[in-house]
Amino acid sequence: MTINIHLIRTRRPHWGKFSGINQFLKYIDHDKYHVDVYTASDNDEDFPIKNTTVRNWLRFFVQRKGMKYYKLSDLIAEIREFRKCWKDKVDIIHYMDGEHSAQFLPWLCKLPKKVRPKVIATYHQPPKILNLLTNKKVISRLDYVTVVSPEQISYFQGLLPPDKICMILHGIDIDFFRPGSKTKSGNRFRCITVGHWLRDFKTIREVAEKLAPYKDIEFHIVTSHLTGPKLTGLEDLTNVTLYRDTIDDAGLLELYQQSDVLFLPLLNSTANNALLEGIACGLPVVSTHLPSVKVYLSGNEAVLIKDNNPGRLADAILHLVHAPEDRKNMSQEARKRAEELDWKKIATQYEALYSKLANI
Repeated sequence: MTINIHLIRTRRPHWGKFSGINQFLKYIDHDKYHVDVYTASDNDEDFPIKNTTVRNWLRFFVQRKGMKYYKLSDLIAEIREFRKCWKDKVDIIHYMDGEHSAQFLPWLCKLPKKVRPKVIATYHQPPKILNLLTNKKVISRLDYVTVVSPEQISYFQGLLPPDKICMILHGIDIDFFRPGSKTKSGNRFRCITVGHWLRDFKTIREVAEKLAPYKDIEFHIVTSHLTGPKLTGLEDLTNVTLYRDTIDDAGLLELYQQSDVLFLPLLNSTANNALLEGIACGLPVVSTHLPSVKVYLSGNEAVLIKDNNPGRLADAILHLVHAPEDRKNMSQEARKRAEELDWKKIATQYEALYSKLANI
């Protein structure tokens, strides 16, 4: 029997072809699980009504109960899905980005189970941010919630029974993100930082300043925060090179492969694409000691510093500069951990969940 799944996800312009949680869809059994994917833009541009007054009123209406990430494109996605539920046989609706798009359709759960699809949502943000972005009444209507890190679970435990919540770790494409076969160019020690969300750029600057006297240490930062009010604060440092996050997949992979360490101080975290991409490329990690980071880096592949102490972070980088054998061992551990999080393995957990829900 084929299980029909309709999956709604948000388009992330900065994600490449091989990044993002939707990658698991490549590896599920498509003979058993038929997935219809609808991708909503992360803005209102594709909303058909162009009248400014109408759009402003609708935007206020859909966000008035706390869902600040919910866009008019998400409204279109839910309307489309509502129509398809009446027209076609749908067993499961899966909101891949619950903070963005799960608002109105979960109320289908008022209907008897025999005449409606099961509705599940995956959430990505830490609890403090979830509290600002979600409508708890909507969550309580869901059939199931999946999270990507352990500290998220407590947020949902007061809203759903424990047997309706599970953690499925984020995976990584280990075939694309892999250690390089070429010898690294030059004799510089390269620290790479990728992304912008919840990155601690203040600490990155302090560490870069501390290590400025070491002319053989470079910082390479890939981020969208290069223009306007969202600058990194790193623009004037001579040992820092900045790249827009519109860099293509091949360019990003080469930057990882030509680097010596993933340097990722974080303000908070759940799952993190850059962390997984880095370890898949065999990079040792210097990052922040957080429960979510620990669950993904569970071995000896990382040095994790509490409270992002700049001195200790700088010392960790210097240790790796001068201890190539430690660096080699951490690199091997990093790749090994990435292989444990291969999307091929993670996809089976989604298959099990879909089968469980379809048979309830």
